[in-house]
Amino acid sequence: AGLACGGEPDYCSNVSELEQSVRDLGDVDVVAGGTNALRDALQGVEDQAEATIEAAKDDFPEETSAMRDSLDSLKQSAGELSESPTAEDIAPVATDVAAMVTSVENFAGTTESECD
Repeated sequence: AGLACGGEPDYCSNVSELEQSVRDLGDVDVVAGGTNALRDALQGVEDQAEATIEAAKDDFPEETSAMRDSLDSLKQSAGELSESPTAEDIAPVATDVAAMVTSVENFAGTTESECD
């Protein structure tokens, strides 16, 4: 892993930004805000996840693979939403958001010792 100024691997700064974008995604009210609000938040997660996965894949192949799988599932379920989704339509997205949160938390926990 490349080292940033503080002597930490590059992905350390990515992790905190990714965690925040995932939290923001969880706060989106799709029923009130519509699918555009979800897609905007998802774009932030996608950008952060891609950067984190790229920076950490050599050091943490299993965890980054799990994040990749979660991200791909989330992108697919979100992409299938209509402009005016029902609660039933949103359920698979909520499940995928939860899986994304879990994969990010697992990654953050695994990398914590490297990112003090």
